[in-house]
Amino acid sequence: MSSAVKVLRLPSEPPVRLDDGPATIALCQRAIRRSHWTYLQIGERAGLCQQTVANIAYGDTKVPRMATVVRILTALGWQVWASEA
Repeated sequence: MSSAVKVLRLPSEPPVRLDDGPATIALCQRAIRRSHWTYLQIGERAGLCQQTVANIAYGDTKVPRMATVVRILTALGWQVWASEA
């Protein structure tokens, strides 16, 4: 097991630790909805198809890959870095 964890931060928000649990998925869903961007715009910025973004936003994808969640959040302006646990 690695001693580093992924941490995301929106410039106006405190840092958030990520895991593959429901809180991280809910964070991603809220970020998508609050962005006021289309799923196509988010997908293009994240290098994903718009249907993938839509499936996560609607909760159709119950356990998305963490790499996908991180790509969406960074496309929405979140900063990501690794920190020691």
